[in-house]
Amino acid sequence: MLNLPSESSSGAKLLTILALVSLVIAIPFLFRSPSDSLVPANSEDVLVIITAHNEALRREYSHGFQEWYRRKTGRKIVIDWRHPGGGRDVARYVDSMFLNHFRLHWEGLGRRWSQEIRGIFLRLEEIGPQSSSLEREVRDIFLNSRVGCGVDLFFGGGVFEHQLNGRKGYTVDSRLQEEHPELFAEDKIPAIFAGERLYDENGLWYGGSLSTFEIIYNEDALKELGIEHPPRRWMDLANPKFFRGIAIVDPSKSSSTLKSFEMLVQQQMQESLRERQGESGKTLTAPALERQAVEQGWIRGLQLLQKIIANGRYFTDSSGKTVTDVAAGNCPVGIAVDFYSRAQRANIQERAGVRRFASVLPRGGGAPSPDPISLFRGARHPAHARAFMEYILSLSGQKLLAFKLGVSGGPVWAPLCRTPILKTVYGDEYRPLRLEGYENPYESADAFVYHPEWTKPVHNLLGAVIKTIFLDTADELSAAWEQIIRAQGEGRAQDAAAALGIFSDMRPMAYSTVCGSFAEIVHHRDPLFASRRQMDLSNRFRRQYQRAASRARGEK
Repeated sequence: MLNLPSESSSGAKLLTILALVSLVIAIPFLFRSPSDSLVPANSEDVLVIITAHNEALRREYSHGFQEWYRRKTGRKIVIDWRHPGGGRDVARYVDSMFLNHFRLHWEGLGRRWSQEIRGIFLRLEEIGPQSSSLEREVRDIFLNSRVGCGVDLFFGGGVFEHQLNGRKGYTVDSRLQEEHPELFAEDKIPAIFAGERLYDENGLWYGGSLSTFEIIYNEDALKELGIEHPPRRWMDLANPKFFRGIAIVDPSKSSSTLKSFEMLVQQQMQESLRERQGESGKTLTAPALERQAVEQGWIRGLQLLQKIIANGRYFTDSSGKTVTDVAAGNCPVGIAVDFYSRAQRANIQERAGVRRFASVLPRGGGAPSPDPISLFRGARHPAHARAFMEYILSLSGQKLLAFKLGVSGGPVWAPLCRTPILKTVYGDEYRPLRLEGYENPYESADAFVYHPEWTKPVHNLLGAVIKTIFLDTADELSAAWEQIIRAQGEGRAQDAAAALGIFSDMRPMAYSTVCGSFAEIVHHRDPLFASRRQMDLSNRFRRQYQRAASRARGEK
C-alpha cells in the first residue's frame, strides 16, 4: 500500500512553499531605500492604438512620435499597436471589447446580464428620448461609466466608423480644439472642405490626413487590350474591354473602397440634378428637383457599380493587392487609395526608371476625405493619447506624411506618400522637401462637392446592397454580363439591348426601398431573419441575371 502524506502535512508543506515565495518577492522591497521610486527611472510610458494602417506607416509614426515626445517630456514612450485587419475588422473588434467590458461593469453593479441587455448595448446609437426606460437606463449607465475597450486611440478607418463610434458613446472629446485653437484656423485646418467635414465639431474625431480614391492603370496592359486612352472617369470602368480585368477591394470589408463607391453614386446624383435643372425650367421647386435627382442618381449609381463589379477580376480584402497586381500588369486597371498608388509609382520609378503604372482621380467624381483619429472612452493612457493626436496634427507630424526619405523632418525607412491635412505643409518653403507630384489638394480639387445629406440615409446600407445584389451573386452577374458583351460583339444589338434592360433593372433597390424595408432587414434584431431575407433578395437577383443571360443568347 502506498503511504500518502496526510492532509495536515500537505497543508504545512504548501504554507512553507508560499512563505518562501513571498520572502523572495519581498526581499527587494525590504532593502529599497525610502527615496527609491516604485517605477524604475528608465521606465517607458505606454500608448495603445488600434489601426488599419500598414506596417510602414506604423513604424514611421512610432519613431517620429517617440522623438517628438522625448523632446517635449524628456521621457520614453512605446506604442502598442493593435492591427486586427481593415476598418471593418477594427470596428468589430472594438464592438466586442466594449460589450465584454460593459458586461463586467453591469454585473459589478449587481445587475443580471441577459440577451436583452446585450441587444440594447449593440444598438446604443439608436437610443434616444423615445426609447424605452430600460434602453435609456443602459445607455446612461454606460455614458456615466469609465468602461473602455482596452485601447486608447482609434487611428485610421473611415469617417463613418468614427462617427458611428461617437453616436454609440465609444469616443470622447479629446479637447484638441480647446487646447490648440490655432490649429483649426481656416489657413491651417478648415472645418469643411468640398462639402466634407474635416473634424468633428464636438471634438470626437479629427482628420489626420486626406485621402482620395483613384483609378489606377497599367499603360502596357491597356495597349494589349487595344485601349488608346486610359480611364479618366468612373464610367470608363464599365467598358466591356475590362471584363474580368478590374482589381477591386471588397467594399463590404474596406471602408475606403465603400467611400469611393459612395462618391461614384454622388456624382450620378449631381449629374442627374444638373440635367433636371436644365430641362425643367421653373415647373418644379428646388427641393422637389433635388429629391428626384437623388432618387434617379441612386439608380444610375447602382447600374454603373453593377457593370464595374461585373468587370471585376476579384474582390480582395487587401488594399495593397490591387496596386501590386496593376503595377505588374496582372490587371489592366483597379481602384486604390491615393497613398498606395503614389508609393507604388515612386517605387517603380526608382527601381526600373519607367512610368508604366499611373493613377488618376476620377474626373468630377471625388474629393479628398479625412483619415480620422479619435480618443476612446475609458482610455487607460488619455494624456499619452492626447499627445499623439497633437503630434499627428502638428507641423512635425504632417511633414512626415509628404516629405522625402532622409530629409530633415522626413521618414527614416520609407516615404509615406500621404496627403497632409495641414495647409502649412504646402508652403513654397517646403517644396524642395516634399515628394514629387504633390499638389495642394485645397487648390487642385475639381468641381465635385460632397453632399452628405444625399447619401447619409443609405451610407451604412450601401455596402449591404452591394454585397446582396452584386457580390453574393457574382457568378450569375459575371455570366450575364459576359453574354451581353458577346451579343454586342456578334452584332445582335436587339438581344443585347433586351438583355441589358433585364440585367440593369434596379427598381427593387430604389432609394426609398433601401431607406425603408431594406434598412429594416439589415438592422433587424434577429440576425438569422436578416440573413434569410437578404438571401431571398440575392436569389431574386440571381434569377434576374439568369434571365438576362438567357435573353442575351437569343432565348426569347
